[in-house]
Amino acid sequence: MFYPSGIMGKHIEWKQDMKKFDLWKDGKTGVPFVDANMRELALTGWMSNRGRQNVASFLVKDLGIDWRLGAEWFESQLIDHDVCSNYGNWNYAAGIGNDPRENRKFNMIKQGLDYDPEGEFVRLWVPELAPVKNGKVHTPWTLTGNDFVDIDYPKPMVIAPEWSRQLGRVNPSGFYKNQQKKGMGNQRGLDFYFSNKNQPKK
Repeated sequence: MFYPSGIMGKHIEWKQDMKKFDLWKDGKTGVPFVDANMRELALTGWMSNRGRQNVASFLVKDLGIDWRLGAEWFESQLIDHDVCSNYGNWNYAAGIGNDPRENRKFNMIKQGLDYDPEGEFVRLWVPELAPVKNGKVHTPWTLTGNDFVDIDYPKPMVIAPEWSRQLGRVNPSGFYKNQQKKGMGNQRGLDFYFSNKNQPKK
């Protein structure tokens, strides 16, 4: 479980790019949903289940960085850290652990719009994005014309091709089209990175 190839023994050429890793851990990737979660972790020692899944996926799938760096960072920061849960679930995120769906990858823009449709969570932890209203806060690099605001926030480290499919989900007014869908924002994914004693009762 602690080897680069994980419990499945898959050999993947992981990068050891510390400059990119530092941008990820400091919440300066230029991807608002990732940055908000990483800053919350640094300031509080905690991150939601959904956030943990997303930032892990971004590090290993979008940046291709060694999952062990992420696992070690979580170990040093999380107040609810559990060794087996942490490393086992980083195996899962990196695609070298048990997962019925091979090559699982999270879409950062879709996830942000699904779980923070109005961008309130992002603006709380990334205050430099406060001038960007509604769901448009998840894609500040796309703002043009009347929507453009002068913000001190970096461009994304990487723009995944699948993100473009989500841009049409925000109206010209910035209102997320599907946010009134029943149950939106209350879905639970896997109990990612939590030790058993911290899992909510079903």
